[in-house]
Amino acid sequence: MARKVKKTPAKVIRRGRSSTSRISSKNQITIPVEILRAVDIEIGNVVRFTEDGKGRIVLEKIDEPEWKSALREFIGSEPNFGKDFDYKKEREEWDARLTRRG
Repeated sequence: MARKVKKTPAKVIRRGRSSTSRISSKNQITIPVEILRAVDIEIGNVVRFTEDGKGRIVLEKIDEPEWKSALREFIGSEPNFGKDFDYKKEREEWDARLTRRG
């Protein structure tokens, strides 16, 4: 009895980085890492998309306001900040107050 041999697709060898990307079925793209590094965009950064009226999409990094980064740094410096705070209870009380007003 002859053995069946599985055909495996040939491996594609990448020759350097590409500066193009394909839009996925979920409207997602991959931005080449060289581009991200060149414009100092990192994981977690917030970006804004706009169009320039000439058929081009503009991607712009949005810097966090000074007060927000200072608050984030302050909260991060306190390991137990908000540990004993019952967010669920506070939310329920807030919702109950708003319901009584309406």
